[in-house]
Amino acid sequence: MCLSLAVFAGDVPGWCRNALAAARVQPGERVRVVVDEPLLAEGEQLAAAARAAGAEVRLACFPEERPLREPTAGLLDSAAWADVSIGFLHDTYAEELPARRRMLDELLSHGGRALACDNIDRETLLGELSEPMPDLEAPARTLLAELDGAREIRVRGGAGTDLTLRVEGRRWLDDALPLEPGGVANFPGGEVCIAPLADGADGVLVVDLTIPWGPERGLLSEPVTLRFEGGRVRSIEGGEAADRLRQLVEDAGPGADVIAELGIGLNPTLRPRGHVLFDEKAAGTAHVAIGNNTGPYHGDNTASIHVDCVFSAPELTVDGRPVTIP
Repeated sequence: MCLSLAVFAGDVPGWCRNALAAARVQPGERVRVVVDEPLLAEGEQLAAAARAAGAEVRLACFPEERPLREPTAGLLDSAAWADVSIGFLHDTYAEELPARRRMLDELLSHGGRALACDNIDRETLLGELSEPMPDLEAPARTLLAELDGAREIRVRGGAGTDLTLRVEGRRWLDDALPLEPGGVANFPGGEVCIAPLADGADGVLVVDLTIPWGPERGLLSEPVTLRFEGGRVRSIEGGEAADRLRQLVEDAGPGADVIAELGIGLNPTLRPRGHVLFDEKAAGTAHVAIGNNTGPYHGDNTASIHVDCVFSAPELTVDGRPVTIP
């Protein structure tokens, strides 16, 4: 039986209640709470709330020296121990992906599940993430039913995206349905996604909302255009943000320029604001990622980065058939 919000005392912060419910924490489970130094106090709050709900808890903290190149013994051991990991990080770095992937692999190897929220501050925790969360199960199931068995997806966007992706045999994923053992979700949730075939992307992606790790905070000041051929990015154009993305891909080495993911946002309570993990969940957006898609993405391209590029007003055609996004 899943944890009910009724078990919480009134003084438990709303974001703690929401996170534990989204992670489907059950009494008696082993819960790993992961934070970095700026959110240590909040990690202690979440750990206390999980204990009050009957879970066994370990609090693990990223070291002060960042980026994290290798998991610490405490981070890795707690991943091996946990039934569920809930992570809140104030700061994230592209260079940390291999270390974080190693911890996630350790967790998933024994059927653990993970909920994560990156680049978050206490103001957002106490504000937006403490509000009631929408139930997105029905629209997610509606869209997944329309996408089931798809071989080819054509996705277009309001700023000029026109990209054809081959997805035959790949598994559709989501973080809008209840989190199950072996599953991975962001908090807040609200997308369905898939890992296209490594050679299965042709056309143009015009990113008019968000690219992480860019030179500016917030939404893009001008669009970034990526041209794909045979699954690889052949050019990146569009000012300072494009220059930063091009350098990031070059520095990351093999596999960084390969198609990794298509995701569709479904959450009507979120608005794009330049925070990629919020923007990619917002209704009326979609995102295409390049780089790594192994592990929970169920793809086969290995790379040291995974970069989500978010654009507005997506339209889908599935095997020649228009599909309405809920």
